[in-house]
Amino acid sequence: MLIKLLNVKSSWASRSVSGFLLSLLCLAACSSETLSPEVIPPDLAAPAPPPETARFLLLRTARWPGGGREMTLGVLNQSSGQPFAQDLTAEISAQGPDSIPISSKVSKVSLQPGYTAILLPPSQTAAERVSLSQAILTFVSSRPSSERIALYRHGAAVQLFSNFLLERRKLTEALDRYQKGIDGDPSPLPLLQAIGTVVSDVRDVGGVGPDVMRSLIVLTKEPSVVFSDYPQVFVMPVLPDASGLSQASQTIDDVRQRAFYKVASCGQDAKFNARLLVRSLQGELSASFPATLPEEVGAACKVDDIDSAKRTYTPRIELVFDDVQRAAHDARIRATQSGTYNEALARSDFETQVRLAPGQPTVLATAHLHGQGSLSCERKSYTIQLTGADRYLIQDSATDEYTLISMCDDPAYVYAPTVFALYANDLFTMKHRFVEFVIDGKTRGIYLLVEKAQDELRRDHARTSGVLRRQYPVGTADAFEVLYSDSLDPLAPSTRYKAFIAQLAPLTGDALITAARSQLDLEQYLRYLANQSILRSGDYIDEAYFIGTEQANGMGGTSETYRVMAWDPEGYTTCHSNGANAYPDSFGLSYCAEARLDFKLLGDPYVYKLFAGKLEESLATMMTRDKMAAGLEKNKTALHALLSTPAICAAMTELLKLNAGAADCAVARSVITARADSILASYDARRTYLLNQLVAYRARF
Repeated sequence: MLIKLLNVKSSWASRSVSGFLLSLLCLAACSSETLSPEVIPPDLAAPAPPPETARFLLLRTARWPGGGREMTLGVLNQSSGQPFAQDLTAEISAQGPDSIPISSKVSKVSLQPGYTAILLPPSQTAAERVSLSQAILTFVSSRPSSERIALYRHGAAVQLFSNFLLERRKLTEALDRYQKGIDGDPSPLPLLQAIGTVVSDVRDVGGVGPDVMRSLIVLTKEPSVVFSDYPQVFVMPVLPDASGLSQASQTIDDVRQRAFYKVASCGQDAKFNARLLVRSLQGELSASFPATLPEEVGAACKVDDIDSAKRTYTPRIELVFDDVQRAAHDARIRATQSGTYNEALARSDFETQVRLAPGQPTVLATAHLHGQGSLSCERKSYTIQLTGADRYLIQDSATDEYTLISMCDDPAYVYAPTVFALYANDLFTMKHRFVEFVIDGKTRGIYLLVEKAQDELRRDHARTSGVLRRQYPVGTADAFEVLYSDSLDPLAPSTRYKAFIAQLAPLTGDALITAARSQLDLEQYLRYLANQSILRSGDYIDEAYFIGTEQANGMGGTSETYRVMAWDPEGYTTCHSNGANAYPDSFGLSYCAEARLDFKLLGDPYVYKLFAGKLEESLATMMTRDKMAAGLEKNKTALHALLSTPAICAAMTELLKLNAGAADCAVARSVITARADSILASYDARRTYLLNQLVAYRARF
């Protein structure tokens, strides 16, 4: 009787007073059998526990034709911050205005590693910084190689120590500055504000194209009190030590592999607000369903086809003109001709309409002829700025501005795409693919569609301060065209770069290396020089972009650091003026290094030794024969498939110059095959030469 009485009393907390009195009457008048659960009145039964509450993450929303949307949705347990054990696929739904259900398909997904930021505490002793730095290096070594990891510090301002890079050396350098720096800031920003600042960077870096995990690890001595419920970034507060970082590593992987779902839906074309819910859980997420792209309004929406992993991309892009637009375009073409040459007019903007896929309505756009040397080519290159939202024209990319490159200075078109692929994620980060380009109904052949350089370089980095394109030297100094400045002064990035170079001028040996590394990704730049030598590139002095970004110095201030991106590669060609302006390399390892920076670096024996190491490393890793052969084969095969229509083959004027019979697609394909074979033979010869030169160089030291 006593045990049964206690069992009944334990569930009274939520009952009404009337229920309590009724149970007392029963206690006085009933036998022990009447107290069994089977005969307790319904109003006395223990209420079902409330459903658990969900915490939602919405990492990405992509548009599809006809009112289609694809959302990458994360669902976590609000109380634990962990993924739910059960598969919620059948429980997730979307509701539009007035709670009207939206036709949806939900599937469970495992996200790829993406962008992770670490926020350092505002104050730590020197010993604590050393210990934490080692814990961070251990964390980094355990992470996937495809994860881009950035390092921030919380203080009076949130400073960026190291950007979102795959290169782990830069993190090591950042942690070295951190260890040697100050103990902290006595007046740090409120933690909530600091976290929000970094969340904004993590959310935006890389743009809306990549469908990957985005995380922020907040290192704090009081993780339990940190607000972490951000809708577009997974925020995880942990203790600032090895155990906290180990916990963060395991949790990030657990969340990206178990917490995410793809919600594909078909709704109205116009933008509207909706709710995402999980039937078995409390809580909901308010989400904006973006408007359908204008050219895709009214198209059929097939919810089963909405899947970014299987998305197909237009094979053809077309410029369409009215009479006024055609006249403006033709005026630019005339301005490229020798008798009427006018570079300013040739490169100026004109309005056009663009058909982004066969059968679609056109989109208004602004365009201009791209390039300088290529202005004289019969097939011009173009940059196109589309009106409205970003478009999905290349896998893992969404942007509103693209460049269409004719590859007119790349005989048979296989070299540049191969080099871009070899450089991927390091010296060339922009996405690209082949596409047919049509002007006013007439095919212009196969072009390379590429994201616009200065825009994508800004998106690929946090806190970009400047984008510069190097030009030919003027006197004793490198010259630059400033493409982006974070200052009202458009020349500020080049002024800052000149100040950095001035600091290097008097230095040699270890002092030079230290100073160069302080503001330049020295290892990456030397790798760039090494690869240009492997490719025996005769023209790269003005084909390099320098990207400046914020970098904390560890002492409370910030400076600017530079990385380089290669552009418009030209391989196995003669250096300008037969090398008269290139660094005179007695060891024969460099090639056509014409920048003043190259003279400074290669002229120092200590830096040259690093360069030789990068050359050796690249021949064994990034630029191996197998990779070169595979890249050439891949692009040759792709071009063969595209060159199967007589009109397209006849439009490839560069092939016709190599072989007048190339209007015949079979001949065109044979020319491409021969070109690929020639490039590989040139690579083999250059590789043999450099390996012999490396042996000779090593023998002298």
